[in-house]
Amino acid sequence: MYIPNFQNLVAAGLALTGMGALKPNKIAHGSVTDYAVEKCLDLDGTKRCTTPFKVSKSTCYTIKWSTDGAISHTTAEVRDAGSNEIVYYRDTDGDWTAEKGELVYVDFKPKVPGQGNHTVDYDIRTCE
Repeated sequence: MYIPNFQNLVAAGLALTGMGALKPNKIAHGSVTDYAVEKCLDLDGTKRCTTPFKVSKSTCYTIKWSTDGAISHTTAEVRDAGSNEIVYYRDTDGDWTAEKGELVYVDFKPKVPGQGNHTVDYDIRTCE
């Protein structure tokens, strides 16, 4: 007669709930206008930052985005939601590992002079 041990029971439980899978989780996605006006909500009511989301210490996140401008280049700036200080930035799609657990948001700063106020589509997930 087979009697499962504790480890087998936990592994079976995780498999049934899907928690054991290492698939990426969608953290934040959508569209915002770039950060040409440095406010998350400008005077016209235009949303220029992602909604704040929680990141966990030592967790890897993949940040991807595209801008609809003809000649455009934006950088992603991850900011602390409480202090607005930049905790990470990058010029291209890629991975970021959070140094601490905190509430953050992302803005997308235009880097080509005169090419602001474009739509940015973004997707942030945990790494694979």
